[in-house]
Amino acid sequence: MARSGRRRVRRLVMWSTVAVLFGGMTFGVDATIAADATSPHVRSSNATIRAAMDMGQLRSVTFRSLVNKIEETDGIVYVERGHCGHGVPACLTLSVISGGGYRLLRILVGNVDDVMSLVATLGHELRHALELLAEPAVRTMGAAYNFYMREGPTTSGVFETEAAIHAGLQVERELKVSN
Repeated sequence: MARSGRRRVRRLVMWSTVAVLFGGMTFGVDATIAADATSPHVRSSNATIRAAMDMGQLRSVTFRSLVNKIEETDGIVYVERGHCGHGVPACLTLSVISGGGYRLLRILVGNVDDVMSLVATLGHELRHALELLAEPAVRTMGAAYNFYMREGPTTSGVFETEAAIHAGLQVERELKVSN
């Protein structure tokens, strides 16, 4: 099996395990994450990311609104450190997993220069998560891919929407005003 194929299989097994575990069992690390999380539906095991999300909730009406709207969905968004490719600092992966009555999404965050940029970037990506969660039929990677092919294709090989761009910029403006 090719290297990328093995990587995909490992990710599928990992996310399937999360979906099975989430469907009713309590499990060590994630129970701790949930207790420490800014929001039950937007979580991170990374202290820096959690602090940035707390800052966003306190200082940005737009950020807080995005988190509150995600709370009203059947989605749980995990925000973790990772590499996205395409030269972007963060991304919503298209790996949507359904299980236990929830849809699990994942945002990866690379290196971001400062906290305000991190919060604005998270606002942008949370808007993308909300776009998928607003569509009840988006329950698989294929459905997520088809959604963005329809709603946000670009010539650069990445997906983008005006709403996510606007959300990130609005969060950044609100953080600057609250300084």
